Amino acid sequence: MGLDTFLQDIRIGLRVLRKERGFCFLAVAVLALGICAVTTQFAVVNGVLLRGFSFPDADRLVSVQMVDPATFTPASYQSRFTTADFVDLREQAQSFSAMTGYLGNTTVNLSFGNDAPRRLQGGYVPWDFFRVLGVSPARGRDFEAADDRPGVTAAIMLSDAFWRSAFGADPQVIGRPVRINGRAGEIVGVMPPSFAFPSYEHVWIPYNAEYPVRPRHDPQANHISVVARLRPDVSLDQAEEEVSAIARRFATDFPATNADYTLGYVQPLIHLFTGAELPTLLYTMLTFCAGVLLIACVNVMNMQFARATLRAKELAIRSALGATRWRLIRQMLTESLLLAALGAVFGVAGAYYATDWLNVAKANLTNPLPGWMVFNLDPVVLAVVVGTTVVAALVAGFVPAWLASRATTANVLKDGGRGNTGRSVRIVTRGLVVAQILLTTVLLIGALLELHSIRRQQTLDYGYDTTGILSARLGLMKGDYPDGPAKTRFYEDLLRSLQASPQFEYAALTSRNRMSLSRSARIEIEGQDYLRNTDRPVAIVENVSAGYFDVLGLNLLEGRDFTELDTDQREPVAIINTTFAQTHFGREGPVGRRIRTIHPTGERPGPWRRIIGVSPAVRMHSPLDRESDGSGFFVPFSATAVGPTPATANPANFSTIIVRPHPGQRPQSLALAVQEATGRVDPHLPLYYFLTPEEALAGFLTQNRFIAAMFGLFGLVAVTLASVGLYGIMSFSVNQRLSEFGIRMALGADRLRILRLVLTQGGKQLAVGLGLGLTTAFVIATIGGDTLRAALFETSPRDPLVYLSVAVLLTVVALLALIVPARRATRADPMVALREE
Repeated sequence: MGLDTFLQDIRIGLRVLRKERGFCFLAVAVLALGICAVTTQFAVVNGVLLRGFSFPDADRLVSVQMVDPATFTPASYQSRFTTADFVDLREQAQSFSAMTGYLGNTTVNLSFGNDAPRRLQGGYVPWDFFRVLGVSPARGRDFEAADDRPGVTAAIMLSDAFWRSAFGADPQVIGRPVRINGRAGEIVGVMPPSFAFPSYEHVWIPYNAEYPVRPRHDPQANHISVVARLRPDVSLDQAEEEVSAIARRFATDFPATNADYTLGYVQPLIHLFTGAELPTLLYTMLTFCAGVLLIACVNVMNMQFARATLRAKELAIRSALGATRWRLIRQMLTESLLLAALGAVFGVAGAYYATDWLNVAKANLTNPLPGWMVFNLDPVVLAVVVGTTVVAALVAGFVPAWLASRATTANVLKDGGRGNTGRSVRIVTRGLVVAQILLTTVLLIGALLELHSIRRQQTLDYGYDTTGILSARLGLMKGDYPDGPAKTRFYEDLLRSLQASPQFEYAALTSRNRMSLSRSARIEIEGQDYLRNTDRPVAIVENVSAGYFDVLGLNLLEGRDFTELDTDQREPVAIINTTFAQTHFGREGPVGRRIRTIHPTGERPGPWRRIIGVSPAVRMHSPLDRESDGSGFFVPFSATAVGPTPATANPANFSTIIVRPHPGQRPQSLALAVQEATGRVDPHLPLYYFLTPEEALAGFLTQNRFIAAMFGLFGLVAVTLASVGLYGIMSFSVNQRLSEFGIRMALGADRLRILRLVLTQGGKQLAVGLGLGLTTAFVIATIGGDTLRAALFETSPRDPLVYLSVAVLLTVVALLALIVPARRATRADPMVALREE
């Protein structure tokens, strides 16, 4: 095809589309919607799963773990890596050219100059961390081995964003002294703007300067996430075999701590952040978007069929004047390509807006995604847009053009433009409507299942008023609080300061993070035998101070509350929730019975705790914890929740303040009073996460709500497109059959019979499409049962109410789409029809 001919096709196509503005607008809008959806969702998939890290040879970076083979699955496993394990593995492993690690997404308390102390997101890393990743500071120097030792002045590496926001991009920041985690520090470098790892850290600190290596059996042993660079000549399987061999050696040499962790697990580093469920979810959403685009293409195809039929005489005349069949097809494909190109322009413009909005929304999440997960329309995404546009043009234009070009010139001219439609065209157009309804049914069922799952998460009963209290998080660092007695004194003084404040009705302390995240532990109940460690049930455990249940507005159902005299050193005690009592004691009275925790290895049992009370059925975990049955128990705040009792109390470094306002006060108004009460005890300690439990839980569910909204949007768009498609094909069919309807009415058919005739035709297409769609969705739910159940919260993927709701909704929407063309058919004029005949 010559350039001149192609340009001629373009000019003719533009002239035709300008003449048919209504068709052009609708077709472009429909395609733009589909292309925007696919482009945006592919940008998300590319940013999270495909692009990965910006480090050199990032595909050779792996996560190295030692796991318990008894409970291991790629989606769920127990892993272990103390700093002692890390040091020994790095010396022994030969499969890796370099090995480092990190403790990320954690707290750093920083102050400088006269500024108030602030809590930052920090990363603790070995001195060679950046070298192993293959990146260098943009300013200053990298960490050195001398920085990574206990007792030295802390070397601080800043992120580019924090350097700009906190220091105004001051180039003289290198060498500036700061106070970090209660001790002296010095800024040594600033990372490049593009660097963000492992999450969205503001600062990085040498690991051993803050968390020195401790023996494996030490209760205060530190843990680290291990990253290694795989040698070019070593495969993942080979590296995994070597790590497994070393893990078995550790289990033999250190049975008290490593006995269960005998399997090596080496995976691409990107998989550590995406997990097992996220790729499935994102690809499912991309499939939904592709389904929306396919429905859009089917709609445009049906409109093209209508146009081809109406243009049959034009095509016949051009054929009579010498145009070949391929020339006619090419002209119509050119018009389809112009429509798709216009749709792509508007679709990409919408995608730019959507990805910008997604990046802003991501940054504002309570629990943001890692900073390296950026959504943008890079060359890979734009290449997908071009491919999508070409596919959309071919799908929407080729079949109508091919069928329209088959018409015999003599027959078309003989019909005089009466508008008859070939049987093949009718079969194809009606089949496309059925396909639209099928796809829409599947998309809508998926959307409603996800929405139903989110609704269940948001309407959970936590057993107390989640809007009526305020929580705030704090972290005690070793520079200021080096041992248990120092932390105990601080917490005692803090609790007195809070409870003495007239601003609060009640105040207490808890270990639960944002009233959403608690730890769990395997337990034993006195008098029961356990053959294997996995036979021991898992329960949630929470450290709480006296007054905790008053803050929540709860009264114990049995027994008594904790007092200041309840310590593990005096007598280990516990309060269980109702779920725990019903699960493990049935109708027996639990007060006076004893329980204890067991370390995940099955060793190092905790003390036997006497149950002194039973609380109401308070929910101690967020909906994101899918493995707990709700059983939980509370221990005194200073108690060691898991493991043997130390000689002196050693409370946790991190805790949460919770306060209840006086009646008539808003919890959010107490933030300043909480900070002031804490400042009277330690003016250098920053508080963070000032949230009500409702706000905190909403933050954890934000991503799920966004996903549900996206699925809902996909479903709404699919329903709209399907109804438009059904309306369009029925309108076209009615227009083609107006003469037939007029003749029927002339022969005695009444309006009700004509109405029923049209509705029956549309109803058959609806019934077939709906039946196939429900069956397809059911088959998908059956095949992907476990995966789908894991992704849906307390929702069956075969929920009959959802399937019935979709069937009713589509039936109502289809009826509304059919009623207008059906009423038009009843107004056919018999005299006009007879004159045409």
